[in-house]
Amino acid sequence: MTTWATPGGPSATERAATRLDRWYGWADAAAYVGLLNLLIIAFTLAGGVVLGWAPALAAAASCSRTRLRGDTQRLVRAFATRWRRDFLHANLLVAPTAAALTGLGLGLLTADGPRALQIGLWAAAAACVAHLVLVLNMDAHYELRRVQCALLAWTFLVRFPGAPLLLIATTALTTALCAFVPGLVPVVAVGTWTHLCTALCLSFFAANDRNVAA
Repeated sequence: MTTWATPGGPSATERAATRLDRWYGWADAAAYVGLLNLLIIAFTLAGGVVLGWAPALAAAASCSRTRLRGDTQRLVRAFATRWRRDFLHANLLVAPTAAALTGLGLGLLTADGPRALQIGLWAAAAACVAHLVLVLNMDAHYELRRVQCALLAWTFLVRFPGAPLLLIATTALTTALCAFVPGLVPVVAVGTWTHLCTALCLSFFAANDRNVAA
């Protein structure tokens, strides 16, 4: 039986193959973020939460970067290797920002002052979250020392304010969805948030590198 195609358009077989490829891509992406979500939670718990979350997010950023670049990897092995290798490094890298976030969180819980103060505390906390995401992805993408990476991330936030706004919006949207559907947290929420933030950061870095080269 011959499959006819309209002039200048794809045939029915080609359209079906395209749809199949699209569904396969979505299924593969869902499986990836689901497994990434599980790994982040498992290795965060393995580090006692307080010391486990930073290397877990660092490993997730590195693995997402590898996937977005189109390179192959064995996710579980790559994640575990990066988590173990950078356990101390990741905790030291995020320590200043994590301490600032802790202080701001305590301030928000106990603040009973003017509304402007509360807005300022929320804005500072949002900036720290954006810096945390940037510094972890910068560390995965560039060869930088810890102090240099932290300072460069702050410089990036100031010079390109659109970058932190997108990261903050992604974080706020994910948090809102999790508040409405708490079941997303242990399934896909953290993995999806990490992967999306890594994709945004890579686009920021690529644009910055092009501007520097120009």
